[in-house]
Amino acid sequence: MPTTRLTIVDGPPKPELRWALANPDKDPHIHFQTEGDPIDVHLDRMEELADGTSFGLIGHVVSGSHKGKSFKAVYYLTEHDEQQRGAIDILDARPT
Repeated sequence: MPTTRLTIVDGPPKPELRWALANPDKDPHIHFQTEGDPIDVHLDRMEELADGTSFGLIGHVVSGSHKGKSFKAVYYLTEHDEQQRGAIDILDARPT
């Protein structure tokens, strides 16, 4: 399946990600600043990776030209950098 990769240049801290997953009834959206336009997503899953500062994210896009498409992301948080970084792969097929 073809994908579109967006580079994350800033995004939310870990507690905000956890809150969004714990409160799906409130339809929370997570905002990421990318190298292009910002993007808002709804998180379905988050997996903490072995290093403890990286996360695998899965969900769907709720804004912009990719609205309605599924995504997978790797998101990095660091203590020494004020910005969080990563990459979002937008799956070009809409979720079923």
